Amino acid sequence: SLWWLLHVVHIDKTLLMTLAGPEELTIDEKIGLDPDYWLLGPQKVREPDALVRLYVVEALLLLLASGRRARETLRERRMYVIIKLADMVEENEEVSERMLECVQYLRRDEEGEEEGSSDR
Repeated sequence: SLWWLLHVVHIDKTLLMTLAGPEELTIDEKIGLDPDYWLLGPQKVREPDALVRLYVVEALLLLLASGRRARETLRERRMYVIIKLADMVEENEEVSERMLECVQYLRRDEEGEEEGSSDR
């Protein structure tokens, strides 16, 4: 089940590690983010194969599209920070477009919530 993938397997972390790169994160970006994403510092290497990055982002999109609870969990885990930094250096247009779709899922307000609440 989706809960098992997110809370036992931590599939999101496995997928996001391929997109995480050597960029220096600010203190605000580090808050709430798993330290494994930034502890390697400049030694961390982003996946060089654009096709692999595309498949990873599409898998993340499937997680985001699977329901509100999944989106809330991924927001809490600060997935946006990794996607945003990866998109800033992404050269492949198709991968970048999929990353933008992820950002739209993460930034949108959920029905029944106060406007702007997903931005926090």
